[in-house]
Amino acid sequence: MDPRLRNIIVGVVSAGLAVWLGYALAEGGYFLASIIAALCVWTLIAWLRGPLAEAWILAFLVFAYVLGNRGFAQVTPVGGLPLFFGEIGLGITLAILMFRFAFKRELPIRRDWLNSMIVLWLALGIGRMFFDVRTYGFVALRDFATLYYAFFLFVAQAATQDAASRALLSKVLTTTFALLPITSLLSEAFPEFFLGVLTFRGIPVILYKGDLLATFLFAGFIWLMPRQSFDRRSDWWWATLAILSLGLGLYYVSRAGMLGLMVALVWTASARWYRPSVVTAVVVLCGLIGATVYSLLQERPFTETRVYAIYEHVESLADFSGTHAYLNADAADSGDNNRFRLVWWRTIFNETMAGGPLLGLGFGHDLARGFVLAYDPLMEGDFTARSPHSIFFTVFARMGLVGLLSWSAFMIVLISESWRLAKISRDDTGARDILAAHAMCWVILTSACFGVVLEGPMGAIPFWVLLGFAHGQAHARVEEERSDSEAAAAIAPAATETPTEIIR
Repeated sequence: MDPRLRNIIVGVVSAGLAVWLGYALAEGGYFLASIIAALCVWTLIAWLRGPLAEAWILAFLVFAYVLGNRGFAQVTPVGGLPLFFGEIGLGITLAILMFRFAFKRELPIRRDWLNSMIVLWLALGIGRMFFDVRTYGFVALRDFATLYYAFFLFVAQAATQDAASRALLSKVLTTTFALLPITSLLSEAFPEFFLGVLTFRGIPVILYKGDLLATFLFAGFIWLMPRQSFDRRSDWWWATLAILSLGLGLYYVSRAGMLGLMVALVWTASARWYRPSVVTAVVVLCGLIGATVYSLLQERPFTETRVYAIYEHVESLADFSGTHAYLNADAADSGDNNRFRLVWWRTIFNETMAGGPLLGLGFGHDLARGFVLAYDPLMEGDFTARSPHSIFFTVFARMGLVGLLSWSAFMIVLISESWRLAKISRDDTGARDILAAHAMCWVILTSACFGVVLEGPMGAIPFWVLLGFAHGQAHARVEEERSDSEAAAAIAPAATETPTEIIR
């Protein structure tokens, strides 16, 4: 095309967009302005050959959902439409991903066990959803979010193959989890500001869900803890923020989060990376000593102190029936929470086995109705939760034994991958970055077994992006080692060693 003609066309189109944008702003149409601004930024990024556009979107979503939590999860950019940032981001990134891989004539799915199990799980869910949407309509689509958030894994693992995108995601993870303990402290100190001032259309932008906040704080502790020796001054700052995250997570006394932390520490210790375990033991010991001394100095019964509350929270882990009597006011509802879950899980199991053991009750089915009648009929009408506080029971109820088996297969593959990575990290300390991301996933995944985590965007989107980041980073490392090995073999044909594979 003639350069002058091209410039004329670009100028006319740009002028038209400018007029349209000006009119939209005058009418209060900020969504269109945001889309145009995003396209301009994307064009600039592509021109500068920086990180991929989808990597920027993923980075923004992780940053916003971890720091904003329940508050940001309720923000809708388009007034009057129940369209959230997570769904918009997923649609855009999937479109970019399919467009990019169509030019390569490849599929954005890796031929490995982890990808295969997720594809199988999604395929079964989509098949189930095809029938449920006719019965339940939009409600079925809302429940299907538990599955469609998993598409972020494919986007993240593909974006991680680009070095600049991989570096961007790593930096954003560090920034996000470094800020989390600070914003959580500020939200506790100035609740009026966060609830009444820092809002968008009346919705708080930052509003924390206690158990999920503790889970993210524990995950941040694993990520921020330096993986090598303290040879830089900044390492001490990261270690300080990691310890602050750990201390705050323990302060919130989230039992599911603490179980997730213990699972993550098992993986780091199996890689002979003992620093997180040692730091956790020291922080817990110092915290208990300090809290005990403070409690003894107070003029009130020991059973009313914070130390006794922590003791009863830990004790409640073994109170499966929820019938034990708790003396501390802060721990008084621990047994009731256990009974809450036990009754719901038993009700879900019986209802699913009676109504659809193989394929489940479907997306859109009200999983709470039978539970409310069994637990407390007076709650009917006021109870709004739809998920039985366990990803296993959610999958079982929605997709039956077939869906549960596919999800269990995914868990087995993830355990195998984490174990293989832990063994490699014993001799290759450079692989600890990938192991740390895997351990973070286990914190969230363990917490999801006892709470509503993967059913909502504030827990599901960070989890699937983290898992895709870890899985893609492992593959990128294998490819780099293979390239280095091939280059060395070209120079010295006698060298025939092959790189150790992290992911088969």
